[in-house]
Amino acid sequence: MSKNEKELEQISTTDKLKAFRTLKDAGLRVEMSGSGVPTVVCASASDMDKELKNVKKILKELRYNGSFGVRGPRRSDQILAEDVIEKKEEEQESAIPA
Repeated sequence: MSKNEKELEQISTTDKLKAFRTLKDAGLRVEMSGSGVPTVVCASASDMDKELKNVKKILKELRYNGSFGVRGPRRSDQILAEDVIEKKEEEQESAIPA
């Protein structure tokens, strides 16, 4: 077994969760995929290159050698984001100034 394979086998779930929390604390939108890989969701597909460099830097400081992902938004993400924005606008309009 090569050294790389051995290191990858030793990456535990706690390392992935630690990477997930660190990315989330850095202000990034993060999700765990079905296989348990922390994935950063970018606001637009054009932001992926910039976010990838940022994520690599953060994970390197953490000494995380495991898998991670960076993806653009899905249509369902955009619909959910629009709903959240509408709700926030409604709340601001209904708030009574003090």
